[in-house]
This record gives sequence, C-alpha cells and structure tokens, in this order.
Amino acid sequence: MNILIYLDRERKVYAAIPFVRRLVKTFPVALTLLYILSEGEEQELGETILAQVSEQCKEIAVKTLLRWGDPVGVLLSEARQEKYDLLIIQSNDKKRATRRFESIERIVSQSIYPAVLILRGNPRTVKRILICTGGPDGHDKVIESGADMALALDSKATLLHVAAGAVPSMYTGLPAFEESLEDLLKTDTSVSRHLRASAEVLDARHVGGELELRRGIPINEIVREVRLGEYDLVVIGRSRAFSSWKEIFMSDITQPIINQVAVSVLVVGEKALH
Repeated sequence: MNILIYLDRERKVYAAIPFVRRLVKTFPVALTLLYILSEGEEQELGETILAQVSEQCKEIAVKTLLRWGDPVGVLLSEARQEKYDLLIIQSNDKKRATRRFESIERIVSQSIYPAVLILRGNPRTVKRILICTGGPDGHDKVIESGADMALALDSKATLLHVAAGAVPSMYTGLPAFEESLEDLLKTDTSVSRHLRASAEVLDARHVGGELELRRGIPINEIVREVRLGEYDLVVIGRSRAFSSWKEIFMSDITQPIINQVAVSVLVVGEKALH
C-alpha cells in the first residue's frame, strides 16, 4: 500500500504515524511524508519537520517530499505524478476544521486519490468502525476497504444500510419495511443479497461485526448512528448518492458527512485499499 501523509506545522503530534504502524502489521506499506511550505516559511523549517517525523517511522520504508505552493494544487499534482493508494490528512482535534483545511477536504475527497483518510484527534485505538454499505450498486470496494481496515486495526465493524425515504423499487415484494432485518435477509431482493455478501466479506477476514438497517435521509441517518454508536472511524464511498430513485437524494453526501461527524472518515473511491 502506497500511503501519502500530508504534514502541517501546527501539529505537535502526528497521530497518522502510529496509525500507519498498525497498518504495517497487515499491509506492506511504502510511506511518503509531504510538507508544503507556505509563503514566507523557510525551507529549513520543512526539512526539520520531515526529519523529525521520519525518525518515528524507522520500521517503515519512508520517502520525504518538500514542496512549495497552495496545498490543494500540490496534493492534486502529486497524485498525478505518483500512484498513491491512500492519502492521510490530519484534522483538528475533533473540532470543526479551518477554512484552509475544509478546502483541502472538499477538493481532495473528490480527486484522483483512490482513498482519503481524514484523521481526527489522536486515535491510539480504533475499537469500532462504521461501514456505510451504500447499496447494491458499486460499493464492494467500500466494504472490502472497511473490512481490511477493521482487520488491520483489530476493530469491530458495523455495516449500515440506509434506505432513503419511502420504499424504492429494489424492495418490491416486501409487505412492509418495518420487517425485521432477519426477515429481510431471508428475501431474494437485491438489497438482501447485497447485505449478505457484505457480511461474508467480514466473515472471510474473521472480523467481528453486525448489520444495521435504517430508513430516512442517508446523511441524517449516518450522522445519527455515528453519534449514538461511539464509533472511531466511518468508512464511506466517494459517490453522489446512496440511492438514485429520487432527485432529492442525489446530492453529494461525502463532504456533508466529513463536516458533520466528529470522528475520522475514510473516503473510498473505485479501488479497495488492499
């Protein structure tokens, strides 16, 4: 796994480093540390920060990069030059990000990086991961990446599926959505097949987990589950919707979730982490 960590000078502790150390136990990792000098900053400052952080990564193959310019432009340019599997950006300690960081989140979460991890706080342990299944169409990579992350971090995973609003056509044949999850899994619908397949992904990796089923506006239900479930990490897909059956649910959900939850968020694109 080729990982790029974006460093900034405002941080005294880089939680991304111990986080990556845990990934190394499961994945072969090549790590690149990137520091971007802003106007007026001395080159020596960037070199010092890169050297200090590199010292914390002795068991990992590390490459350092020092760049000048606008962070968004540099990050996008770097992605075009090098094939990274994961970009890690540290946010403020569970507080709303600065305008500068929000700009990076907004652009990079929709960029050519296969996966972006917004790392919040200092997560020494990640006990619970919420994996948002998104539905039957094209979200296998989200499930696989969430399961791999749970395996690497020795975490429990919850698979959350949100059916938006009234019952869409995929649920045809169910007398009422209020049926239990157990009843739903016994049906031969696309969503039940999707949930069973998702659970099998966790089972194949021997990851302990559970399924949760909700109905409503996806963003609201995901944020509510995060608040109630005491999760440490949320895994979502980089997509414009979880359901395509009504225009009201077609808006981009990635950035609102990043902004509204107070925990780390892994945004997965078209490629799984492994």
